[in-house]
Amino acid sequence: MKRFSALFTAVDGTTSTSAKVQHLAAYLGTGEEQDRLWCLALFSGRRPKRAVSTTKLAEWAQEAADISPWLFEEAYAVAGDLAETIALLLPAPTGTLTLSLTEAIGEVAQLAQLEEPARKARILALWAELPEDQRLVFNKLLTGGFRLGVSRKLMTRALAKATGGDEAGWAHRLMGQWTPQTITWADLLAQDGAGDLSRPYPFALAYGLEGAPKDLGPC
Repeated sequence: MKRFSALFTAVDGTTSTSAKVQHLAAYLGTGEEQDRLWCLALFSGRRPKRAVSTTKLAEWAQEAADISPWLFEEAYAVAGDLAETIALLLPAPTGTLTLSLTEAIGEVAQLAQLEEPARKARILALWAELPEDQRLVFNKLLTGGFRLGVSRKLMTRALAKATGGDEAGWAHRLMGQWTPQTITWADLLAQDGAGDLSRPYPFALAYGLEGAPKDLGPC
């Protein structure tokens, strides 16, 4: 998750469209293919289901940081984002856990299968073990918030730059009904949109007939 955290920080830290495209293209052009699929999924709205309420996350963060609720609320009001507030208030990590983006999402998925005491214990353990630069992304996965100003148009530009494909083709691929669990990176690259019912017809102008309708032939 270290590489994706760096991407998240870079994209979040610039208002330049060309810089965002460059950062995304660099990430999508190399690295673990499953992580690249999840990157596409997260930035195109295909996020993992939230496994814990934001209220519980705030309570557990207050406990981990050993601060009172009013102080947490004041910090939250300044930061304006729950995931960031928690990441900033947590004490320094006691471990150096290394997870890929795919593994981190797997952790989030498994939390939904746990009873609340076990869920809480696992989240507190991960907060304690993850490096500080990766806690924010993990918290974003927990809360389901990935609003970075990355439009679909920007994403297709980055994909075209990273793969050498065309933007229109990638726009059709991203519109399809896929998830990282149901498709591979190679399959996504191979798709051309043919037979995809979600693919719209291109815009076309209408022209008047030069002859009689019957001259067009059978229907």
